[in-house]
Amino acid sequence: MLKKLPLIQTLFLWLPLLAAGQHTLSYTRLTVEDGLSNNSVQCILQDKNGILWIGTNSGLNRYDGSFLIQYSLLSQPALTNSSITSLLQDEKGQIWIGTENGLNILDPLTNTIRQFVHDDTHPASLPQGPIRAIQRAKNGHNWVLSEKWLAVFIDTARFLPVTIDTALLQTDMVLTGISEYDDHNVWMSYLDHATALAMISHTGEKMQISSPLLRTGDYSKIYTDARSATWGISCYGINRYDEKTHRFYSWLSNKQTVPGPNLHLHTCYCIDADGNIWQGNDRNELLKYDMHGRQVTDYSWLLTAIHATMVYCVYKDNNNTIWVGTDNGIIKISDRDAVFTNIPFILQGKELKNIRSRRIMTDRYDRLYAATENYGLLKKMHTRQGTDTTIALSCFGATPVSALPVINKSIRLLLDGKHDIGYIYDMWYDGNDIIWLAGFGIGRYDTRNDSLEIFLAEGSEKEKQESINQFSIGYDGHLFWTAGQHNVYTFDPQTRSMLPFKDDKGSMPFYGIPCWSLFIKDGWVWAGTANGLYKIDLRTRQVIRISLSRALDYGINDIAQDGDSCFWISTAGNGVLRYNHYTGEIRQYTHKEGLSNNTVCGLLQDKNKDLWISTYAGLSYFNRQNGQFTNFYARDGLNTDEFNRKAFYRYKDGRMIFGGLNGYMIFDPDHAFTRKEPVTILLTRFNKIGSNGRATESVFNGQLLKNVVIEPDDKFFSFYFMLSDLYDPSGDRFFYQLQEVDNAWHAIDNQHFVSFNGLAPGRYTLKIKGNTGNGARSINELSIDIRVKQVFFKTAWFISLILIAFTTAVWLVVRYRIRQVKKIQYLRTRIASDLHDDVGSSLVRITILADAIRRNGITNDTEQQLGTISGISRGAVSTMKDVVWSIDARNDTMGGMIQYMQEHLHHMLMPANIDFELTHTGFAEQESLTMNFRQNVYLTFKEAINNIVKHSRATRVTVILKKDHGVFIMQIKDDGKGFSNDKTVSGQGLENMQLRARRLKASLYILSDDGVTVILKVPV
Repeated sequence: MLKKLPLIQTLFLWLPLLAAGQHTLSYTRLTVEDGLSNNSVQCILQDKNGILWIGTNSGLNRYDGSFLIQYSLLSQPALTNSSITSLLQDEKGQIWIGTENGLNILDPLTNTIRQFVHDDTHPASLPQGPIRAIQRAKNGHNWVLSEKWLAVFIDTARFLPVTIDTALLQTDMVLTGISEYDDHNVWMSYLDHATALAMISHTGEKMQISSPLLRTGDYSKIYTDARSATWGISCYGINRYDEKTHRFYSWLSNKQTVPGPNLHLHTCYCIDADGNIWQGNDRNELLKYDMHGRQVTDYSWLLTAIHATMVYCVYKDNNNTIWVGTDNGIIKISDRDAVFTNIPFILQGKELKNIRSRRIMTDRYDRLYAATENYGLLKKMHTRQGTDTTIALSCFGATPVSALPVINKSIRLLLDGKHDIGYIYDMWYDGNDIIWLAGFGIGRYDTRNDSLEIFLAEGSEKEKQESINQFSIGYDGHLFWTAGQHNVYTFDPQTRSMLPFKDDKGSMPFYGIPCWSLFIKDGWVWAGTANGLYKIDLRTRQVIRISLSRALDYGINDIAQDGDSCFWISTAGNGVLRYNHYTGEIRQYTHKEGLSNNTVCGLLQDKNKDLWISTYAGLSYFNRQNGQFTNFYARDGLNTDEFNRKAFYRYKDGRMIFGGLNGYMIFDPDHAFTRKEPVTILLTRFNKIGSNGRATESVFNGQLLKNVVIEPDDKFFSFYFMLSDLYDPSGDRFFYQLQEVDNAWHAIDNQHFVSFNGLAPGRYTLKIKGNTGNGARSINELSIDIRVKQVFFKTAWFISLILIAFTTAVWLVVRYRIRQVKKIQYLRTRIASDLHDDVGSSLVRITILADAIRRNGITNDTEQQLGTISGISRGAVSTMKDVVWSIDARNDTMGGMIQYMQEHLHHMLMPANIDFELTHTGFAEQESLTMNFRQNVYLTFKEAINNIVKHSRATRVTVILKKDHGVFIMQIKDDGKGFSNDKTVSGQGLENMQLRARRLKASLYILSDDGVTVILKVPV
């Protein structure tokens, strides 16, 4: 059973760790909503080709990041049981599948399954009982373990039972695992008994495990590392085995575990690329043990976050992603080095949470100043002891600065955390010790003594109030320019006067228009407002509104310089714009081009002049060289998906800070795309549809597929692929190039397949590459040679054979040609008889009318005669097409008609981006049809499809063909706009459909309800 995952493929979640300064943990999920057969995931395996095999309580799932193929008791091929307990791949690439009732061995190349189940009539069959573990032995054989027995498989067809001492299999003991200690001893793990070390011996092919030599202190799974050290892993922690004392001693303890009975306590583990042990159990625990640093990290909160209560399996894939199988789906944990780091602000020993961020910057002493909406103005600095401390310069909710007296045009205060100075949206630093603030008016903050002087507009109380909410600030060398909610102002630091801006006509063009951004360059002030982009001449005070494009009519959040002649303009809902103010050229980038969201808060350029763009839904990286976007979200380690205007800053060393609804984060762009494991692209499936409409699929040997032969009758073929990093397949982007057609790379975004139809005969080379959502490109490219065969009568060998036949007059060729001539004569006779009456008579009429025109010359009746000739000609062409269709032998069967229907659906609906589905039941494909039946049914179908493409505006079409109680039924339904019930349905096409129905003595219904449904019922 094949399932396509939804467009939104996985549910992305993130939760910050509580310790100050720690990175966020990135993880994604895979559940039944994505196509998984069951949320209870018991075991996971990644094969040599990178495909994931996921065992659940309701079947086995083959997962390639986009599609899920399911195996169960009812699938073909079938398993012995649908409850999967264990998985293993042997050296030949075959998948061993343990179930609650027997063992299955799947050959991926042939897609066949060998079954081993208990049979009372065959004593040599597999013993009865569920399979609990399948493990690889050091000698290359496979251990197959049940609750009360153990068998060794010599190969895929033969196994030997192992005799186990009764002391190791008492009534209340349930086996769960076996681990070889050395050539003579093995560790036996139990579900409800302490782990035991026992001796194993061989007598010929017989194998025996003797009574226990010692027992551990808990119910451990045994792990032997690369240095041959033996470890016991249980819910209580990690114990190390001392070979001298033959005892286990504690190495790392799980102090968070809940004490309880050990009966039936299930434990699972895996080792990641750094040697850490990930351990889970059915006590709602998930932990990571750092074996080198000897630290324990508790991730049990992840289980609570997804409403899971048990961990059944923990698995590390080839890209060091940890897959945690639970009773509520899979958690995929990214254990890569964090790129994005949260900036902690520790105030009086407590980290400030959920900071709503605005502008942030540093002074010449690298002290960090952060303007926040809910904690006031913060200063973060290093102490002499080498630690960081945070000082609250202002405090949200404290005494408002508006309550302080205005003396000499200003308000003076000390920023000691005892006042609320309101929201600070923007800051301008003079390079020495003064920071100018835009918020409650315009403020001058002296970093040497933390004093602040606030200036408001002169005049009435209303004029002062309108000067309070300032959003942006800039300095032209003489005046400070500040913009806010109500107007644009200028401030003269010499006269200490703040005045609303007036243009060269004495009016205030920005009054009542919110203005979020100011940029001063080359004698102009560029103002980004809620009403578009303006520029102000500093010398003449002339104001010009830039109205070159409708793209500038949106609100503007920020303006950033790009070279001498260009700006990057961040808009509120219209993406990011690159505006050349010399040429007037505007280039727009929106969600359609790959931007994460069209509401852009601002952007920074890295050392390569590439852009990092903060939006309301993620952080976008724009590579200017190739024009591609790479998007980052909370699932990639961001502390939020929603950023704020003005909340960004770039250090001199290139590091960047962006802020949003959950504080500030810092990262180095140079490290954003580094990764430990390279990403490769893999071919997972190939299929093609032949002339009979049947699909031929190659599902399991995709990596062996280096060349493909397409027969002339193959109408449609597709290649499916994946990236080796399966952490977040929904962010993958793919590109293909079909050489010999063109050498351009074509982007297909997150589409994990590419399809072709109607390629001309010849040889092609298909190349495919991809990159992950965080920008990691595949280190390889798929390269597949495609040979499209020519139809046989156009091939060189066939033409040569004909020439030889004519020149050598070989009697076999002559006999063959005679038969062919007879067939052609029969066909010509049939065509002549069919065309004689209609087409012949039409041509005679055309000849008579043409002779009349020639004899009489141009008369008043000439135009009418020419029209008649034109009509007769069109009728003859139409009749010719009908005759050709009716004598086409490929349509003698139901399968032939269905093939043409499928071909017409492909040709008409795919270019129109309309999804379709055609199903047929109740008859055999080889069922013969009469000429009258297939002609009129097919033309009715064709007329309905053409009407859908021309008029319906549909997105999906469903065609159902069936035979029920002696009646052939064809139903064609679309989800288009339909037609009004109060209007009479008319048109030549619908009349033709009614005419064909009468010829068939059939019933035709045309209904309009959530689209149009055409139903044709023909007695057969």
